[in-house]
Amino acid sequence: MPFFGQYYVLDSAYRDVVAGLVYPVPDPRYPFLGVHLTKRVDGEMTIGPNAFLSLAREGYRGLALNRRDAAATAAYVGFWRFARRNLPTAAREIRTVLSAKRFVAEARRYVPALEGARTVAASRGVRAQAMRRDGTLVDDFAIQRRGRITHVRNAPSPGATSSMAIAEHIVGLIEGGG
Repeated sequence: MPFFGQYYVLDSAYRDVVAGLVYPVPDPRYPFLGVHLTKRVDGEMTIGPNAFLSLAREGYRGLALNRRDAAATAAYVGFWRFARRNLPTAAREIRTVLSAKRFVAEARRYVPALEGARTVAASRGVRAQAMRRDGTLVDDFAIQRRGRITHVRNAPSPGATSSMAIAEHIVGLIEGGG
């Protein structure tokens, strides 16, 4: 399932409100971390991402719609099971999609000094999230070897893609042939 996450850059008056990273405690029901603050190497402070169902696998702007992608999502029984169980979370997230003010309010829960902060829209990412037929999300890598091909799917975070432990595991699969 494609999920998108939006980012914003805080007004320069707020770039020093924190010195590094501020992350929420993850909700174990979801592989998404939630809105957090990150100080970039250029000194700018970003907040994001949120997480919301994308209607396009490559929908990097607005509420992009790709009919084929949206139909594939709607046809998957696991999506409907997931959606039924997660309506309150979806309602909270859609507010952050539609309003930068609500987006900042989510970050303000961790950093109250963001009161009144203005933002500029930054990049948006789309993440492929593995979902089982029962509607549960796969919260880790799905690594599978078939013949001479090793499939590495469902990367849970950009940082995890550079994990030496995961690299060693994959090399072991390749060298061991299984």
